Amino acid sequence: MSAQKKRLKEVIQRLYKPLPGPRQAFALSRADAEQLPRLSSVAVISITASDRLPAQLGGFEHLLRLSFSDVDHLNPNISPRARERVPDAFTTAHARQIREFVDALPAAITTVVVHCEGGYSRSCAVVLGLHRLLGYQVDVDALKQANQSVLRLLTGQ
Repeated sequence: MSAQKKRLKEVIQRLYKPLPGPRQAFALSRADAEQLPRLSSVAVISITASDRLPAQLGGFEHLLRLSFSDVDHLNPNISPRARERVPDAFTTAHARQIREFVDALPAAITTVVVHCEGGYSRSCAVVLGLHRLLGYQVDVDALKQANQSVLRLLTGQ
């Protein structure tokens, strides 16, 4: 079994049996998020690029769809190629939408899943931000490639 399939299996097990305590949050790839069981205890934040179709996530009652580029636009050493994507970068308006979404979730929601295309940059930043802001249970070691601009804007740092 590949590492990615093993991780998805572990996440699905945790969806069915969340740990006691605060909400848990997971960062996944789009492909993995589309395979999740549609549980009433799970909310999803779906992140796609503006040139991509929405992820196939029908059946989730609590779903926030966002579209922004994966660019670390606050990095002073940004490459010329990345600089071209800055107009579609994460903004404070996106951060506000995320906060309003999670703040409005009912208590029955035990898990927030955040996905982006690969599951390692934008989604990791949002999950890490939820951990820092709201104490969500996360696997911090799995979030090491978080997009720092997204994280900074989301947490207000």
